[in-house]
Amino acid sequence: MKRLLFFALFAVIFADTLSAQIVPGLQYSDLKNIYYAREYKHMPGDPYSPALSAVGSFFIPGLGQFCCGEKGRGLWMFAAGAAIDAAMIFSATQFIYYLDVNGALFTDYDEAAKWAGATFGFTLGALAYGVFSSIDAVNVAKVRNMYYRDLNKLQAIELNMYPSLNFARTQKGATPAAGVTLSMRF
Repeated sequence: MKRLLFFALFAVIFADTLSAQIVPGLQYSDLKNIYYAREYKHMPGDPYSPALSAVGSFFIPGLGQFCCGEKGRGLWMFAAGAAIDAAMIFSATQFIYYLDVNGALFTDYDEAAKWAGATFGFTLGALAYGVFSSIDAVNVAKVRNMYYRDLNKLQAIELNMYPSLNFARTQKGATPAAGVTLSMRF
């Protein structure tokens, strides 16, 4: 009987701890400590598509995060991507300026080479940032889907305790025995 009471107390404490972490309105910065994107398995009814989030965030950094409900994160990613793109465009215009002014092939070869290198570097940076933004958007979508499931009890653990009546074998035959049944549903 002591074991049963101890197990019931443990189950109640565990269920209370689990439900205390899952509250509406959490952001990705809190959720990434509860859920792990690598443990995500697609289920019908998931509201966010990791693939669409990745494609959107590659071309417009922050779009996937924004569409997954992480508006602040999406805006910061967009601002950083816009800054990299602005630097790339500025360096490309400077390269073009030094490449061909008044019909000459190079007005200043050293300046043109410097701005060509900067343009190449910012272009690689923009591509790398697009990949980073895509990976982040996939993680956000996966974590938000798992959170959504728990909020809607699609994947939550449900514990129920109820009284039960069983029959115990004795020397005289079967005798009724009262007890408690604990059921867990995943």
